[in-house]
Amino acid sequence: MPKRSKTLQDICDIFEENDVDIGLFDDSVILKELREKLGIITDKRHDAYIKYKLEDVIMITLLAVLSNANEWLEIEEFAKSKREWLETFLELPDRTPSDDTFRIIISSLDSNYVYNIALEFLIDKMNDILSMMNKDSSSTEKEIISIDGKTSCGSKRNKTDKPAKKALHTMNAYSSSCGFCMGQVFVDEKSNEIPAMKELLNIIDVRNTIVTWDALNTQKGTVEKVVEGKGDYVGALKRNQQNFYQDVKDYFDEDIIEKLKKSNSSYKKTTEKEHSAIVTREYYLSDDINWFHNKEKWKKLEAIGLERKTVKKKNGEIINSERFFIASFNDINNFSKAVREHWGVENGLHWHLDFTFKDDKNTTMAKTGAKNLQIFKKLSMAILKLVQTMYKCSLKLIRYKLSLKFEYEIERIFKMLNTYELRNLLDSKK
Repeated sequence: MPKRSKTLQDICDIFEENDVDIGLFDDSVILKELREKLGIITDKRHDAYIKYKLEDVIMITLLAVLSNANEWLEIEEFAKSKREWLETFLELPDRTPSDDTFRIIISSLDSNYVYNIALEFLIDKMNDILSMMNKDSSSTEKEIISIDGKTSCGSKRNKTDKPAKKALHTMNAYSSSCGFCMGQVFVDEKSNEIPAMKELLNIIDVRNTIVTWDALNTQKGTVEKVVEGKGDYVGALKRNQQNFYQDVKDYFDEDIIEKLKKSNSSYKKTTEKEHSAIVTREYYLSDDINWFHNKEKWKKLEAIGLERKTVKKKNGEIINSERFFIASFNDINNFSKAVREHWGVENGLHWHLDFTFKDDKNTTMAKTGAKNLQIFKKLSMAILKLVQTMYKCSLKLIRYKLSLKFEYEIERIFKMLNTYELRNLLDSKK
């Protein structure tokens, strides 16, 4: 299971240290507050075709996905079976929406706009909880935003199908601090990750953060976008930047490595146990880059780095690897943190989308439907991560518990987000 983010661990500490009994809290106030928040979304449907309020359809979809629904038909069945409970805070006519109704309405939404509204609601709750214990979610240590692409293989259609379609591919920006996806861009079928990366950097706030990415996106334009947004960067180098990669690789010869090892500001070593293996990572960072003839073309380039990784398996086998990087700063601690936490986007987001939410098996053919269904899975993941502190089990198991005893578990979840009653409780203990 991926490690819990620092912010979510702080929230966990607040609940545990104060022995909070959420059973005394009210859940309905938060459900109604979220519904009201979603009510600001403009409904573009013609009045004659509106049978269900837009915010009610969005709420049912989100709650269904939380409760182990992964496809439109499952969302319809959820609405039917939970109709009586849903009517306690939603406005439903004589029958619940069909799977086609859910698909058509959700597919018509501006997915990023919906996501940003709901995510803002969750982040506000998270920051409110942290403020109660004078714990500020903004640390002096820079937040890492990892950007990487994900393919939803199930959405692909071969030439035998009419028409053929490429699999849905998404560029995601993941915050290692709060454990949430902070934004996404869906890659056009006729395009690739590089222009999508620039588009994503236009919609997320990178101020005072370190943005990381894989070697494909180590491009001059990407670097420029991050710097324009007042952020820093660590980008991987591989053979797609052939001459640059080879120059940096040649620079880190054994003499340079031994020299850097003697400096606490240029070298860091960590050793951890991972999956029955002992993993040692050595980080080297150098600001000696005046020799690089294209230095001025890479905006704010200040250092180059190396990660040497040694994996010692239980059977005695040893695997060595090296990775090279460019960076806009010369700080070994932030560099090692950025390199290490880049994989949070894989472990904390993409893995959960496939393992917990079955996104890789999503066979929704309409791309807008597949995109927006993925958005709701990311929102559900953010909610589950926020309340995982009280469950102390995997996100997959929380969803399964929801499917078994929905009303009880969903009320428990939204009680945890009742910051009004939490504040009153903590004030009473002072």
